[in-house]
Amino acid sequence: MTPTAARNLACKLAPEQPEKALAVAKAITDPWFRCQALAWVGRFWPHEQYSRILADAVSAGNSQDNTYKRVAVSAWPIRAYLDRGNIKAAQRLLGEQLRDARNIDNMGGRSEALFALFQSARPYDERLWRSVFLALVDAAEPALSWRQLRNLREALAMVIADSPELADAALQKVKYPKNLNAIRKQVDGTLRVEAKPRDYFAR
Repeated sequence: MTPTAARNLACKLAPEQPEKALAVAKAITDPWFRCQALAWVGRFWPHEQYSRILADAVSAGNSQDNTYKRVAVSAWPIRAYLDRGNIKAAQRLLGEQLRDARNIDNMGGRSEALFALFQSARPYDERLWRSVFLALVDAAEPALSWRQLRNLREALAMVIADSPELADAALQKVKYPKNLNAIRKQVDGTLRVEAKPRDYFAR
Protein backbone atom coordinates (compact mmCIF):
# COMPACT_ATOMS: atom_id res chain seq x y z
CA MET A 1 0.00 0.00 0.00
CA THR A 2 1.35 3.44 -0.89
CA PRO A 3 1.73 6.04 1.86
CA THR A 4 -1.11 8.04 0.31
CA ALA A 5 -3.44 5.04 0.25
CA ALA A 6 -2.50 4.07 3.81
CA ARG A 7 -3.13 7.62 5.00
CA ASN A 8 -6.51 7.65 3.30
CA LEU A 9 -7.43 4.30 4.84
CA ALA A 10 -6.45 5.45 8.33
CA CYS A 11 -8.52 8.60 7.89
CA LYS A 12 -11.52 6.56 6.76
CA LEU A 13 -11.23 4.16 9.70
CA ALA A 14 -10.48 6.75 12.40
CA PRO A 15 -14.04 7.81 13.32
CA GLU A 16 -15.51 4.30 13.60
CA GLN A 17 -12.57 1.89 13.98
CA PRO A 18 -9.89 3.86 15.80
CA GLU A 19 -7.77 0.86 16.85
CA LYS A 20 -7.47 -0.34 13.25
CA ALA A 21 -6.82 3.20 12.09
CA LEU A 22 -4.00 3.55 14.61
CA ALA A 23 -2.36 0.34 13.43
CA VAL A 24 -2.51 1.51 9.82
CA ALA A 25 -1.18 4.97 10.70
CA LYS A 26 1.74 3.65 12.72
CA ALA A 27 2.85 1.45 9.81
CA ILE A 28 3.18 4.39 7.42
CA THR A 29 6.87 5.02 6.75
CA ASP A 30 6.60 8.43 5.07
CA PRO A 31 6.56 11.03 7.90
CA TRP A 32 4.26 13.50 6.08
CA PHE A 33 1.51 10.94 5.62
CA ARG A 34 2.12 9.34 9.02
CA CYS A 35 1.68 12.74 10.67
CA GLN A 36 -1.60 13.35 8.85
CA ALA A 37 -2.90 9.85 9.59
CA LEU A 38 -2.00 10.01 13.28
CA ALA A 39 -3.61 13.45 13.54
CA TRP A 40 -6.83 11.96 12.19
CA VAL A 41 -6.66 9.09 14.65
CA GLY A 42 -5.96 11.45 17.55
CA ARG A 43 -8.77 13.75 16.50
CA PHE A 44 -11.34 10.94 16.74
CA TRP A 45 -9.74 8.77 19.45
CA PRO A 46 -12.41 7.90 22.04
CA HIS A 47 -10.17 8.10 25.10
CA GLU A 48 -7.91 10.63 26.81
CA GLN A 49 -4.86 8.91 25.35
CA TYR A 50 -5.48 10.96 22.21
CA SER A 51 -2.75 13.34 23.39
CA ARG A 52 -0.07 10.64 23.06
CA ILE A 53 -1.23 9.90 19.52
CA LEU A 54 -1.10 13.57 18.59
CA ALA A 55 2.36 13.84 20.15
CA ASP A 56 3.42 11.01 17.84
CA ALA A 57 1.90 12.90 14.91
CA VAL A 58 3.97 15.96 15.82
CA SER A 59 7.12 13.86 16.13
CA ALA A 60 6.48 12.35 12.70
CA GLY A 61 6.07 15.77 11.13
CA ASN A 62 9.13 17.17 12.87
CA SER A 63 11.28 14.26 11.70
CA GLN A 64 11.33 15.69 8.18
CA ASP A 65 14.45 17.53 7.06
CA ASN A 66 12.49 19.94 4.86
CA THR A 67 11.36 22.97 6.87
CA TYR A 68 8.39 23.66 4.62
CA LYS A 69 7.09 20.13 5.13
CA ARG A 70 7.56 20.33 8.92
CA VAL A 71 5.61 23.55 9.21
CA ALA A 72 2.87 22.80 6.69
CA VAL A 73 1.95 19.34 7.95
CA SER A 74 1.77 20.55 11.54
CA ALA A 75 -1.57 22.12 10.60
CA TRP A 76 -3.20 18.70 11.07
CA PRO A 77 -2.16 18.05 14.68
CA ILE A 78 -2.75 21.73 15.53
CA ARG A 79 -6.35 21.53 14.35
CA ALA A 80 -6.76 18.17 16.08
CA TYR A 81 -5.60 19.64 19.38
CA LEU A 82 -7.99 22.56 18.95
CA ASP A 83 -10.91 20.33 18.07
CA ARG A 84 -10.19 18.28 21.19
CA GLY A 85 -10.18 21.43 23.32
CA ASN A 86 -6.47 21.26 24.12
CA ILE A 87 -5.75 24.93 23.47
CA LYS A 88 -2.42 25.01 25.33
CA ALA A 89 -0.89 22.22 23.25
CA ALA A 90 -2.16 23.80 20.04
CA GLN A 91 -0.85 27.21 21.01
CA ARG A 92 2.57 25.83 21.90
CA LEU A 93 2.88 23.91 18.64
CA LEU A 94 1.60 26.84 16.61
CA GLY A 95 4.22 29.11 18.15
CA GLU A 96 7.02 26.64 17.45
CA GLN A 97 6.01 26.21 13.83
CA LEU A 98 5.52 29.93 13.31
CA ARG A 99 9.11 30.50 14.40
CA ASP A 100 10.33 27.67 12.19
CA ALA A 101 8.51 29.15 9.19
CA ARG A 102 11.02 32.01 9.16
CA ASN A 103 13.63 29.49 8.00
CA ILE A 104 11.74 28.64 4.80
CA ASP A 105 13.81 30.44 2.17
CA ASN A 106 11.39 30.00 -0.72
CA MET A 107 8.84 32.77 -0.25
CA GLY A 108 6.08 30.90 -2.08
CA GLY A 109 6.67 27.90 0.18
CA ARG A 110 6.77 30.08 3.29
CA SER A 111 3.45 31.64 2.34
CA GLU A 112 1.91 28.21 1.71
CA ALA A 113 3.09 26.85 5.05
CA LEU A 114 1.85 29.89 6.95
CA PHE A 115 -1.48 29.73 5.15
CA ALA A 116 -1.86 26.12 6.33
CA LEU A 117 -1.13 27.20 9.92
CA PHE A 118 -3.56 30.09 9.63
CA GLN A 119 -6.37 27.91 8.35
CA SER A 120 -5.80 25.35 11.09
CA ALA A 121 -6.41 27.94 13.81
CA ARG A 122 -8.78 30.41 12.12
CA PRO A 123 -12.05 28.84 13.38
CA TYR A 124 -10.86 29.47 16.94
CA ASP A 125 -9.92 32.51 19.03
CA GLU A 126 -8.16 35.36 17.25
CA ARG A 127 -5.39 35.31 19.84
CA LEU A 128 -4.30 31.99 18.38
CA TRP A 129 -4.01 33.03 14.75
CA ARG A 130 -3.45 36.79 14.75
CA SER A 131 0.35 36.52 14.66
CA VAL A 132 0.13 33.90 11.93
CA PHE A 133 -2.00 36.21 9.79
CA LEU A 134 0.50 39.04 10.20
CA ALA A 135 3.37 36.70 9.32
CA LEU A 136 1.44 35.65 6.22
CA VAL A 137 1.12 39.31 5.23
CA ASP A 138 4.88 39.73 5.67
CA ALA A 139 5.47 36.62 3.58
CA ALA A 140 3.64 38.19 0.63
CA GLU A 141 6.74 40.23 -0.20
CA PRO A 142 9.13 40.22 -1.90
CA ALA A 143 6.55 38.98 -4.41
CA LEU A 144 8.17 35.99 -6.11
CA SER A 145 5.27 33.57 -6.55
CA TRP A 146 1.60 33.84 -7.51
CA ARG A 147 0.82 31.76 -4.44
CA GLN A 148 1.79 34.61 -2.13
CA LEU A 149 -0.93 36.96 -3.37
CA ARG A 150 -3.50 34.17 -3.56
CA ASN A 151 -2.86 33.16 0.04
CA LEU A 152 -2.91 36.76 1.22
CA ARG A 153 -6.21 37.47 -0.51
CA GLU A 154 -7.88 34.33 0.82
CA ALA A 155 -6.63 34.90 4.36
CA LEU A 156 -7.81 38.50 4.19
CA ALA A 157 -11.23 37.31 3.05
CA MET A 158 -11.44 35.18 6.19
CA VAL A 159 -10.74 38.07 8.59
CA ILE A 160 -12.08 41.21 6.96
CA ALA A 161 -15.58 40.99 8.42
CA ASP A 162 -14.66 40.04 11.98
CA SER A 163 -11.29 41.79 12.32
CA PRO A 164 -11.22 44.91 10.12
CA GLU A 165 -8.22 46.24 12.03
CA LEU A 166 -6.18 43.35 10.64
CA ALA A 167 -7.21 44.33 7.14
CA ASP A 168 -5.96 47.83 7.87
CA ALA A 169 -2.70 46.37 9.20
CA ALA A 170 -2.28 44.46 5.96
CA LEU A 171 -2.78 47.66 3.96
CA GLN A 172 -0.06 49.33 6.01
CA LYS A 173 2.40 46.48 5.59
CA VAL A 174 2.02 45.69 1.88
CA LYS A 175 4.14 47.79 -0.47
CA TYR A 176 4.22 45.96 -3.82
CA PRO A 177 1.72 47.84 -6.07
CA LYS A 178 0.00 44.75 -7.49
CA ASN A 179 -0.53 43.26 -4.04
CA LEU A 180 -1.59 46.56 -2.51
CA ASN A 181 -4.09 47.27 -5.28
CA ALA A 182 -5.61 43.80 -4.96
CA ILE A 183 -6.15 43.89 -1.21
CA ARG A 184 -7.28 47.53 -1.26
CA LYS A 185 -10.10 46.45 -3.56
CA GLN A 186 -11.04 43.75 -1.06
CA VAL A 187 -11.06 46.18 1.84
CA ASP A 188 -13.18 48.80 0.07
CA GLY A 189 -15.55 46.15 -1.29
CA THR A 190 -14.74 46.62 -4.96
CA LEU A 191 -13.53 43.04 -5.22
CA ARG A 192 -15.18 40.18 -3.33
CA VAL A 193 -13.09 37.10 -2.57
CA GLU A 194 -14.84 34.03 -1.17
CA ALA A 195 -12.77 31.84 1.15
CA LYS A 196 -13.20 29.80 4.28
CA PRO A 197 -10.77 27.81 6.44
CA ARG A 198 -10.01 24.28 5.40
CA ASP A 199 -11.85 21.57 7.26
CA TYR A 200 -8.90 19.32 8.06
CA PHE A 201 -11.07 16.47 9.31
CA ALA A 202 -14.04 16.54 6.94
CA ARG A 203 -15.68 13.14 6.68
